Amino acid sequence: MKKETEQRFRERLLKDIIRLRGVSDNLDFDNSRFNSIFEYYERYKIVIHERIEQGSEENKEITRMDRHKIAAAFFCAIVKANPIIRKPGADRLLERTVNIQLALIFSVSYIIDLFNISDSRNSEMDTKVYSRAFKLPKCKQSESKNYITNFIMLIEDVKADKLDIDSKNFNINFLFVLSHLFFLLDVYSYKENYCITLESSYQ
Repeated sequence: MKKETEQRFRERLLKDIIRLRGVSDNLDFDNSRFNSIFEYYERYKIVIHERIEQGSEENKEITRMDRHKIAAAFFCAIVKANPIIRKPGADRLLERTVNIQLALIFSVSYIIDLFNISDSRNSEMDTKVYSRAFKLPKCKQSESKNYITNFIMLIEDVKADKLDIDSKNFNINFLFVLSHLFFLLDVYSYKENYCITLESSYQ
């Protein structure tokens, strides 16, 4: 990762951490864990590259990760590093899953959004669509939970083993499942914002 890119990512991550940490007095911040996010990201990136290269001879020459795989690698790196620390008694869902929330916000609302906005191949319509806030699905069948809550609870159940690169139960396939999930969220957001953009142009 280029130094200027890493610096931008660090600044954005710190803003998100400060905002999330501020929701509870039972949360704190560990700078050394924060710094380890970028070390973990490089490790996750390596295993993703290795898996891509195993696919075919053609892929060995094309090992650049797309935005969804980059988002998945950062998501896992943040969850692994746990930069926001829980103090004793911080057992509410919001406190217990704060690092998963951070990972989701940064991976989806920043990384994927950033890549979409800066894509030089964007049409005029794409530029307008991507200028809108990233949209996540709503859960019509549940009044008490939204999509983000359901997603966070699901990750909370699997993260300890399957997403931890140092765990004997680490499963690289989950990285690619996350990547595909982020792709689907990206498509959903585009379609929602495309419709909004069209409607606004007729008003």
